Amino acid sequence: MNASPRIAIIGAGMAGLACARELQDAGFRPVVFDKGRSPGGRLATRRLDGDIRFDHGAQYVTAHGDAFRSTLAAIIEDGAAARWRPATANGIDPAAEDWITGTPGMSALVKPLAAGLDLHADCEVIAVERETAGWRIRRADHATGDCFDLVVSMVPVPQARRLFGPVRDVAEALDDVTMAPCWALMLVFAGPAAGVPDVLQTGSETLSWLSRNNSKPGRNAASECWVAHATADWSSRHLELEREPVAALLVDAVQRMLGGAMPRVEQAIAHRWRYARTVRALGRPCLASRDGTLFLGGDWALGARVECAFDSGRAIARAIIDGRWKP
Repeated sequence: MNASPRIAIIGAGMAGLACARELQDAGFRPVVFDKGRSPGGRLATRRLDGDIRFDHGAQYVTAHGDAFRSTLAAIIEDGAAARWRPATANGIDPAAEDWITGTPGMSALVKPLAAGLDLHADCEVIAVERETAGWRIRRADHATGDCFDLVVSMVPVPQARRLFGPVRDVAEALDDVTMAPCWALMLVFAGPAAGVPDVLQTGSETLSWLSRNNSKPGRNAASECWVAHATADWSSRHLELEREPVAALLVDAVQRMLGGAMPRVEQAIAHRWRYARTVRALGRPCLASRDGTLFLGGDWALGARVECAFDSGRAIARAIIDGRWKP
């Protein structure tokens, strides 16, 4: 391996960006690939006409550890995030720990981490092949690909299985991880939902989360925009339906929850997250091949929280910087 190895990072969600940021700050020059149009992964924001924005993935983040807390503080200082204090119901207490959202959308939260990186968006990796000189990364837009000394994969487990199935020492460990899907619903109402808390979480068989998106800091308060997340079981049962019928079913579920307080629906858009939640985590920060040239991580390694993705990415970066790996 070269003294300063060529490093490819697949995935520009929180895990991939945290890893890339740590490596670049240490003097490395990682190359980051992501199939999305912009970085962030499930820290996503959908934009509609009229300055309407939806956080249809992760709704907020919290910090339990010093490293992530310090990073969030810097992002808030940079103006890319702020604390959210919604009116809640059912015993939810956002004052118990800071709820942090990106401003003016969740996708903004990762922009300071992505600044200055060699990041290739809208660039899907279709194959990763072991060669004598390293790993060849083949992309949808570049079938020949490029060769790297080290590869870091931050994609969901089902996608990692497709890319790295032949690497037996990591592929077998992936069988211990379980992920679940989530259908998200974005709603624009004709007027305010009066007398309804900003956040509701219930024991509904259909919905796990319902919130007033425009109650978040930095949003357009004049537009009544809501986000609903379906439960993992409901999402699994309806996973292969088209978006329009799913949107109709979820609108009905919101109607049952809000009753007469629900205003007229002007827009309803469904989005399918195939790999949204970590149900059973790996239980350690990441996986590594025996030769130390391939690392796999993400929120699926440690748990379902965004901080888990951050910690996994930093753990891989430290292993590369230190030049060693201890599983």
